[in-house]
Amino acid sequence: MSMDSDSKRILLWENEILLEPEHLQEGHFVARTDRPWIGTPFPLEGVMITDEVQIEWFRRRCQWVVVDLLRSAARFAPTRQSWNRSPRSAKERGYMSDEQAAINVLRRARFDREIVEESLEMHKMLRHQAESLILNIRTRGKLDATEARELVSTVASRLEKNAAAMVWLTRIKSVDKYTAQHCVNVAVLSMGLAQALEWPRERIECAGLAGLLHDLGKMKLDANVLNKRGRLTLEEYEEIKEHSRLGYEMLVEDEQIPSAVSTAVLEHHERPDGGGYPSGRCTGDLDPLGVLVAVSDAYDAITSNRPYRKARSHHEALGILWKQRGTQFDREMVESLIQFLGWITPGTVVRLSDGRAAIVLRASHHHRLWPLVRLIEETDGEARIAARLDLAEHNERHPDQRLRVAEVLVDGALEVDLHETLDQEGRAADSAAP
Repeated sequence: MSMDSDSKRILLWENEILLEPEHLQEGHFVARTDRPWIGTPFPLEGVMITDEVQIEWFRRRCQWVVVDLLRSAARFAPTRQSWNRSPRSAKERGYMSDEQAAINVLRRARFDREIVEESLEMHKMLRHQAESLILNIRTRGKLDATEARELVSTVASRLEKNAAAMVWLTRIKSVDKYTAQHCVNVAVLSMGLAQALEWPRERIECAGLAGLLHDLGKMKLDANVLNKRGRLTLEEYEEIKEHSRLGYEMLVEDEQIPSAVSTAVLEHHERPDGGGYPSGRCTGDLDPLGVLVAVSDAYDAITSNRPYRKARSHHEALGILWKQRGTQFDREMVESLIQFLGWITPGTVVRLSDGRAAIVLRASHHHRLWPLVRLIEETDGEARIAARLDLAEHNERHPDQRLRVAEVLVDGALEVDLHETLDQEGRAADSAAP
């Protein structure tokens, strides 16, 4: 997702642009921001900018806003931007509005029983593999990634049709097995993003393997430091920073591990501005594989509960990454991740504008906040999966009673079994098929 350095705008779709608030103009219709509409002084359906007071409100509180040009009085058409086929080569492509483009794979997702069962099985195997790798390091101090390589290769070969279901499963969080779960999630997100950027198959597999192995160096650290709830001392932080080097040292001993994977594990905490670790290298010196794993790692960590910090929502995570692009994270890779995941991802729990909760099944390509959802009934503190609702279809039939996503909730905010819900969707799709 490329930014015009003069206008500071990003073309998202045919009718939407993402702006930094200082570039808002009177007459722009703000449809979304990096914060929930609930709690703002504006209507849930968005707001037409009519004065400087409103612009100042957004400038003080938001990192970015989305302007809907079709609903704006002040319209200007952004120049078609270039899209990155890889982090270091750009080609003119209509990726922003092309539903069939690789980067938009999650927006055209369909679930059926075969896809769901295969995705659940692959996710289970990845989780078991991560747990096995962790156990071997803890008990033997060594890492054998032969099985991991074979498994990642299998997952990569089937990822395109299973991408939405696999991303759905990354939304299931477990505090008890955070490291294994986090490694699996980063592997899935990294493979998905690499495929969305149309990297060669070999590089997609390397992305998945690097994601799966990126944090295993932490198994050689003091568990008390690793799981400390309060702020780390300077000495403790320096110890934590050693995990990328420790992981790298284990990997280079294995001749079956591609050097690009080992390097990505070593560099996944380096920063574009040179302020990262372990070497303080800058963007131009970093392999794109490590840059990709870095944003996937950060996104999953931000959306997960940690001993020292509560989980943030999908939207909050995108806002944090957006704010730190170009300094802590590579600018173009952050923009690519935002385009790949979208404003609403499959499996996300949301609050609708009428107060009801729902699970997103599939985003609408033309109406970002009008997805296909499965409603959640909340009674006596319990959540139960209810009927499907296509917001786009509902809104076309009932223009005077429009519904939209008002807030994206933190993963696990409602005690809904996402695993079982995904399984139900697969079975329901087969039952509905002619």
